[in-house]
Amino acid sequence: MQLFLAMVRNAQLPDSEARRRRAQARGILISALGYATALGVIELTARLWHSPLSPSVMAKLAAVTAAVLAGLYLMAATGATRWVRSWDPHFVYVPLLATVFLLNLYMRAVPDARWVLVHGWLGSLGLVAGFGAVWPLLGLTALYLATYLWVASGGPGFYLRQELVVVFAVAFASVMCSVASERFRRQRERSKQLARQLEEANRRLADLALRDPLTGVHNRRYLEEFLAQQLARAQRQHTPVLVAMVDLDDFKLYNDTQGHLAGDEVLRRVADAMRCCVRRSDLVARYGGEEFTVVLVDTNPHDGARVLERIRSAVASLPLPGAELLPWGSVTVSLGAACYPEDGFTAQELLTRADDALYRAKTLGKNRVEFARAPGPTTTSVPEGTRLAPDLARG
Repeated sequence: MQLFLAMVRNAQLPDSEARRRRAQARGILISALGYATALGVIELTARLWHSPLSPSVMAKLAAVTAAVLAGLYLMAATGATRWVRSWDPHFVYVPLLATVFLLNLYMRAVPDARWVLVHGWLGSLGLVAGFGAVWPLLGLTALYLATYLWVASGGPGFYLRQELVVVFAVAFASVMCSVASERFRRQRERSKQLARQLEEANRRLADLALRDPLTGVHNRRYLEEFLAQQLARAQRQHTPVLVAMVDLDDFKLYNDTQGHLAGDEVLRRVADAMRCCVRRSDLVARYGGEEFTVVLVDTNPHDGARVLERIRSAVASLPLPGAELLPWGSVTVSLGAACYPEDGFTAQELLTRADDALYRAKTLGKNRVEFARAPGPTTTSVPEGTRLAPDLARG
């Protein structure tokens, strides 16, 4: 039951955590083959030395092995390894501690097999190559060999010099394996770090490709993708979308009198002011030149008109040098808006209708909001300083 629940929970985990758990559980299953081999060595050695193990002892060894492996597997599959992740991030030191216990248990059961089983530690180090650091592996090796000597000293045929030769050989090979594991681990860490840096660089490049470098808002390419997605969602969920074209009034005059650098600063300030007037789910994009596009999702015409009027007012109140020379005494914008589904069903239809409304706002005196209506040329105007009446909610 616990394993089934763990599988259900793993299906709901982020991909990286689910992969981590699967890899750790798979490593425990692979180590089970090594323990099965060790049990086979015990049985074979006992027969060759004409001292076969009783079935009950063999069954106990197999049961203890299965219990230890089941515990390790459940830790990996259920994510319980997080409790030891601070000092065992890859879940290799706890299984190695289990190896120390089981191999010495086997050697205690069949002392004649110890000269073969002692080399099983090298196989364990091979399994964790690239995941274990050198000093923890050396510490575990020292623990393993110390317990080996302790177990061997209580068995028949113990000869210290002979055992020390075996210990020295295994220790030397273990040091080489630990050093190699440390080298592989550092290479893995460097590779992961480079992969993260590359991913971050690609993300930044992708973001730059979808943003206007001058104003920092999204560009026309992103606008087209965003608007297509929002219209598809609005069609499924039957929600409104408002699209507005925004153009700076008399921007050429400002550029001619104040210079292009000042004009660039105006574009940046205007873009920032518009972003402050909309929600995070909405979009402000630079359409081209001094023209911007605003997309308000899940917004009906009446609420959208309030937002657009707030944008117009926020831009008109910007303290910009030289703006007093403009006809309105400040930098202003004209806005033309179209609504889905009243004014069109596609992005091109809405942008065209919004652009027509923007042209009408320009011809009617600028610094105002104009709404398109479908069908026909009827418009809804929002002159400076006026409030919208409730009956405009459909326009």
